[in-house]
Amino acid sequence: MGTAKYDHPGYIADMGPQGQYYVGVWCPHGYPAHVHIGTAAAAAEAADANLRLRIPDGAFQSLSDDFETLCRRALGQALSAGLLRDGLGGFQETRLSLETEPWAGPMQAATRQ
Repeated sequence: MGTAKYDHPGYIADMGPQGQYYVGVWCPHGYPAHVHIGTAAAAAEAADANLRLRIPDGAFQSLSDDFETLCRRALGQALSAGLLRDGLGGFQETRLSLETEPWAGPMQAATRQ
């Protein structure tokens, strides 16, 4: 799911009937930092994520959130905006809202691929 990610494996979020999703912070060279969300199965196969939430330009270096909180904010935004209502049907990209309430559901560290 991408190239550079600050050596962080990401998380698997269990959303019950909506399925399990991989979520991780990515910081590829030449692109703004962003959070990827994809199905847990796609992560296991190293496939690309279908949802990318860009961290606002210039904000990444000064964020007080750790990776887990950023991932939880992205999930909270995706759920409240309905981006995961019917699963990930195709590639979507939007800006991460840093005011979004972090998702509080079960999430565990993903294993390194």
